[in-house]
Amino acid sequence: MNRARLQKLSRKWHRVLAPIMGLQLFLWTLGGIYFSWFHLDDVHGDLERTNLSTPDLSELKGMISVESILDRSDLPHVEDIHIGSFMDRPVVRLYQDQDRVEMYDIRTGERLSPITEGQARSVADADFSPEAEIVSIRLMEEKGGEYKNAVPAYRVEFDNWKNTHVYVHANTGLVMARRNSIWRGFDFLWMLHILDFKDRTNFNNWLLRFVSLLGMATVLSGYALWILTASPLRPRRKK
Repeated sequence: MNRARLQKLSRKWHRVLAPIMGLQLFLWTLGGIYFSWFHLDDVHGDLERTNLSTPDLSELKGMISVESILDRSDLPHVEDIHIGSFMDRPVVRLYQDQDRVEMYDIRTGERLSPITEGQARSVADADFSPEAEIVSIRLMEEKGGEYKNAVPAYRVEFDNWKNTHVYVHANTGLVMARRNSIWRGFDFLWMLHILDFKDRTNFNNWLLRFVSLLGMATVLSGYALWILTASPLRPRRKK
């Protein structure tokens, strides 16, 4: 294929692909700038998390047997058992799965789950280090939107410039997620970056693969056109 034909073909494909891919290349660049400017600890809300001390449960006295707590459980089966604390009380958490959990006071056997709205408020307030008032709290029964972890969970909203939401699992009393305006911007641009408009986690989807190939074709056609028309590597015409 001669040079003139190559030049014509490169110009044709570049003109076709550039308007299609120009916006996506801009969004990829915009996302990269945003990702590089904000640290993940800020995105995840870890910079506003209170570093609470973990109580020492190694010498806990008066603990009843886990077997007796299992006898009180309503779970069909228990996959995992965790010993920890909840509002300075030693507890045992029985897990059937991520959502179905029961929590008991390990000294008395009293069932503590699901926790109350007031307890969720106290947990979120203790977790969030800045001075900010809680403006709303509601129980979420289904996953969706900015929260995709265990349910049911309380969404506790703080009155700060980042519009921070702290999510507390109703069955474990644990903070499961922290969401703020920086995270929401990150999540939106990440969706556009990997082109997964549903779960925003699959960066091996076929749409991204196809668009990335189009992006490569756009760049290569542009370079080919530059080499054929303006590059110093282009052979000079004979006089």
